[in-house]
Amino acid sequence: MRGTRFNCSSLLLFIGLWSIMLARGFAAPISSFTPPTNITVRMYRLLSGGGSTGILCSSNDTSYGCTALVGDSSHAYPYGTNNPVTIPIETDYLLDVVPKEVSVEAFHPTAIQAQAIAARSYAYWHIRQGSTINNSTQFQVFVPYAFEALPSAIFPDNPGNPCASGNLNNDQRIVCSAVAPRCYIAYGTYPNDDLPAFAEYFADIRDRTISGGQSYLIAVDDPISSHPDIVQDGHGHGMSQRGASRWARGNRGYQGTLDPWSVRWERAEQVLAHYYTGVHVRDASGMRLTPDYRWNPLRITWNTPDNHPPIMYHGGSYPVSVQVQNTGTYDWPINGQWWALSYRWAKAGFGEIASSNRAWTTVDVPKGDPPYTFSLTINDIPNWGPGAYTLKFDMLLFTYGGTYWFSTTYGWPTYDVSICVDGPCKVYIPLVLKNYP
Repeated sequence: MRGTRFNCSSLLLFIGLWSIMLARGFAAPISSFTPPTNITVRMYRLLSGGGSTGILCSSNDTSYGCTALVGDSSHAYPYGTNNPVTIPIETDYLLDVVPKEVSVEAFHPTAIQAQAIAARSYAYWHIRQGSTINNSTQFQVFVPYAFEALPSAIFPDNPGNPCASGNLNNDQRIVCSAVAPRCYIAYGTYPNDDLPAFAEYFADIRDRTISGGQSYLIAVDDPISSHPDIVQDGHGHGMSQRGASRWARGNRGYQGTLDPWSVRWERAEQVLAHYYTGVHVRDASGMRLTPDYRWNPLRITWNTPDNHPPIMYHGGSYPVSVQVQNTGTYDWPINGQWWALSYRWAKAGFGEIASSNRAWTTVDVPKGDPPYTFSLTINDIPNWGPGAYTLKFDMLLFTYGGTYWFSTTYGWPTYDVSICVDGPCKVYIPLVLKNYP
């Protein structure tokens, strides 16, 4: 019933990365895994929280779990006498899983895309394992018509391909955008490094996740999820759904209603690389969309009363600390390699200038956890006059063979903050502290 195809949000990143890899003589990865197109699900009537009642859905069943439109005989269990049922992953299964696993209205769209990628990966893993999958919380909640029931309920005018419909409501368009890229989380050792990950996820946890049963499910610090009212909800392995929305909003509240945080991530890949250690994101053809060398800022300390970046003046000196997580596939050793946090200045009409200020690692930084805190002093503002500048934080790798920025060499994004220089500025609030939806 449903679906359309788009490229992943990071396809441009991949194209740049792929060109660099080819130029440097990297071998193209061999795809050993073919993503499935269908999934077989045993359908049960469900409790309100998604648990199974143990009663199988049947023809014309209007119970919850068999349909999201309980009691509506015109939208009863849609698969007749078939149970288990085999359905398309992209145009049926995921469109109904995503809105049952996260609130489309409450969560940031970037977190919803991360959820779609995790849910797809989780389904792929179980299919590859030969699991007997059902529609309850034992796996991930799948309820027919959950997509159609998103408020205000609209039935797509193209039921065979809902995301190509012309009458979708806003929530349905958000789900379609999240599902459309068809990316999944992969792990493994070359050449079998495209296998789907057991991408566990859960509702919420405070401060730190919990290690699971896979090498990529290690516990990681989650400082944005530090509000004292947070109560653990779920097993704690892998991605925190509410934590993902907090990072996407740059706010201690997953709905964006609490204190702003000093960091905001714009890409689903950043969220996934934070919660799943050492993995890659791949597209439907198996192409790798993430580089091996990656980093995420977890916290920035500006040493100001409100922790907003200060207005900076030429000739001034401004200390800043950045807590960094190594989100790549390799540790950062200090034996024959050197790692530093640095930055570049940019301003419209003036291009970019790299700073010579660098904060070096003094110990090995393992992938995933623990993070490492760099301390820098910003004292080299270019002479471009007053106004809004962009401070582009980036990691550097130094080897005997050369110096490599993570952004320009490997294709991982810089972390950009808008800085007001010599004020006043029309806008000087950092990008990460804006009131994003």
